[in-house]
Amino acid sequence: MNVCYSPDYVCSGYGFDTMRKAGWIAESLVRNPIDGVELVEPEPLTAAQVMAVHTPEYVRAIETGEPRALAESQMFAWDPGIWPMVLASNGGAVAAALSAMENGVAAGSLSSGLHHARRDTGAGYCTFNGLVIAARAALVAGARSVLILDLDAHCGGGTASLIADEP
Repeated sequence: MNVCYSPDYVCSGYGFDTMRKAGWIAESLVRNPIDGVELVEPEPLTAAQVMAVHTPEYVRAIETGEPRALAESQMFAWDPGIWPMVLASNGGAVAAALSAMENGVAAGSLSSGLHHARRDTGAGYCTFNGLVIAARAALVAGARSVLILDLDAHCGGGTASLIADEP
């Protein structure tokens, strides 16, 4: 089983436990490998890939930090490390979805903060909606359908808003 992780997942200056745990889990998997689990470094997304789900104005705010209110709409302070962090972390969600399709076995990513973000703003500590970005990438790659099963204690309202019109 491929589990996606990049050191960029934790490269922002701002961080709290939820944002840092990916690094801790990756370190644990390196120290204490689990048979059948392989850490793989995903390709980060491009701005164009993110803009397939999010507005260009919002994506630019995350990249540049301006306007500040929009760049911090996910509820944490903007810093230059956020841009590479979210491109890598959301790239991991896409890579995991495509790996599962290609290999026919479960795959995952140590990403977090992927389900509250809406089309034009962040929300609930989520910058981009990697669940929807990954689902769309899977559909483009030939999946007939995609089920997003969100078991987080807080409903990912951003996901629901982004896929409400999808069959």
